[in-house]
Amino acid sequence: MRKLFSPIKIGNLELKNRFIMAPMENGMAAFGTGDVTERIIAFFKERAKNGVSMIMPGSIGISSEGRGLPTQLSLWEEKHVAEHKRLVDAVHECGCLIGAQIYHAGRQASEAITGLEPLAPSAIPCGILGNHPKEITVEQMEEIRDKFVWAARYSIEAGYDLVEVHFAHGYLLHSFMSTHTNKRTDAYGGSFENRIKYPMDVLKSVIQEVNGEVPVQIRVSVDEYVEDGMHFDEVEKVCQMSVEAGVSSISLSAGCYDAVEYAIQPMYVPQGFIVPYAEKLKAKVNVPVIVAARLNDADMIEDTIQNEKADIVAIGRGLIADPMLIRKIEKKDYENIRYCIACNQGCIDRVLGGMPAHCMVNPVAGEEGTRGLNAKSEDKTIAVIGAGPAGMQAALTASQRGYDVNLYAKDGLNGKLEAVATPPEKGSFRIFRDYLASQIEKSPIRVITKEVVSCEDIEGDEVILATGSTQTVPLIPGIENHNVVCAEDILNKRVEVTGTAVVIGGGLVGTEICKYLGSQGVRLTLVEMKDSIADGIGATFVGHMFAKLESYGVRVITSAEVKEITESGVVLADQSISCDSVVIAAGYQPRNGLKEVLETRYQVHVIGDASTPRRILDATEEAYNTANSL
Repeated sequence: MRKLFSPIKIGNLELKNRFIMAPMENGMAAFGTGDVTERIIAFFKERAKNGVSMIMPGSIGISSEGRGLPTQLSLWEEKHVAEHKRLVDAVHECGCLIGAQIYHAGRQASEAITGLEPLAPSAIPCGILGNHPKEITVEQMEEIRDKFVWAARYSIEAGYDLVEVHFAHGYLLHSFMSTHTNKRTDAYGGSFENRIKYPMDVLKSVIQEVNGEVPVQIRVSVDEYVEDGMHFDEVEKVCQMSVEAGVSSISLSAGCYDAVEYAIQPMYVPQGFIVPYAEKLKAKVNVPVIVAARLNDADMIEDTIQNEKADIVAIGRGLIADPMLIRKIEKKDYENIRYCIACNQGCIDRVLGGMPAHCMVNPVAGEEGTRGLNAKSEDKTIAVIGAGPAGMQAALTASQRGYDVNLYAKDGLNGKLEAVATPPEKGSFRIFRDYLASQIEKSPIRVITKEVVSCEDIEGDEVILATGSTQTVPLIPGIENHNVVCAEDILNKRVEVTGTAVVIGGGLVGTEICKYLGSQGVRLTLVEMKDSIADGIGATFVGHMFAKLESYGVRVITSAEVKEITESGVVLADQSISCDSVVIAAGYQPRNGLKEVLETRYQVHVIGDASTPRRILDATEEAYNTANSL
């Protein structure tokens, strides 16, 4: 038997294999109350029945003031137990274990969510939330310790198989351990021994309460990734002390809110970057070590366990993207895995906005109870025009329903995905493109590489128009000059820019083109009409984006309008800027002129950017829903 699929014990609990679902926030508990919902049950049942040994359903709040999101589970009163039992029973019925991760958000709680002042070891605001935490008193510390104990007891009453105490991500217990957030001068601040005192008190109290009924584990960040924060040398000590206190396993993560990109890793963070820490820790402790963080490669997962770099892998986004991931790895069906590409569009970006997690590569994620694939309504042929992410997803969904599908792909199976993947650190988008293309190649879909200009160019009974969008070219005097190029032409490598350039437009495309050109040594000025740039870029990307622009020396001018483009540069209201090239990155407009032509004969459904330019997440979701409703 492959080690990856061999059983392992955590304390007195036996896991059937080495996969657990990581405790990632999913945004599916009832808004405000944190009650269990049918949505969250359906979501976890889909993963539980497909091979995962144990599910950790996200952080569970142990007190009203300690919740970090309005859509997190709550477990601080007896009335919550019955709600949790519904979730636990549903997962157990699928042959899967389930653990409770109990936590208090501390300084990373929000007054806007709880209506209460956040409590923290020191009154240091959270950079992301901009809140105003109050320094917790010793009396309040004791009250919260007791709430952790009660949450552990309620977890057992609800039937959870394991209790995990959250020592990671800058939440209350972690923030006591870290010099980044703990500036106390009493017995709980200063030295490592003082800083660890309260978290260890909470942990020991939980272990005493549980008394061997279920195993207790901790989740801890291997490094906080802030200069004055907690690093691995201290984390090792925490883990060793926790084992001595009686924990049965240790689950490794990374980061905090001030370095959120290491907690929910975007595609620019290396795959498996925590694995070396797990391997080092395994040599120091005699309990199972669990590792997480961008384990989105089957060979890497297999290697991690087979070569004893960790005992168990914790996968979150990978199981959102493909609930069948474990089954496919077990069968070595690697080429059909729908990998997470770490875009964070559907999961963390939505969850931080108080919405349930969805997924760019899996349009059913988070909607398992409402988006089942419908049987076809009748025999007919669907003509899909355009083969970007929306067109390919629509073609696949229609084909999976049993329809004949003709996919008209003038420029091949790609759309804008190659351009999106061109800037530095964005190459993971090609993984999704290649997945869609490979699934189409294995399907009965007919791919027709010709341009559609009239009704006579297509065969079918109904049309899905997914012809994408074109760059908006603003009406600026001089826009036709030879020194003006579109960002998309650069990203598609149809033109080359050297020397100096002014980029007009500071949204996603404008900032990404600055990253791309900056990496090639082009000296850049970015001009944006709004009072800020990078509008709409997710929390895990935006800080890194600004750091990159700074490292490339990009000059940023906001609240500015380009009055004229000349042969030697651009003219603003208050200054002129000389440059060799002017790059247009001023947004997109739908390319849907065929709709009117085709409607003379067909029912036409317009999707994706051809309807309204948006994110790929929105395009694939609309494509699935449209094709599923034909």
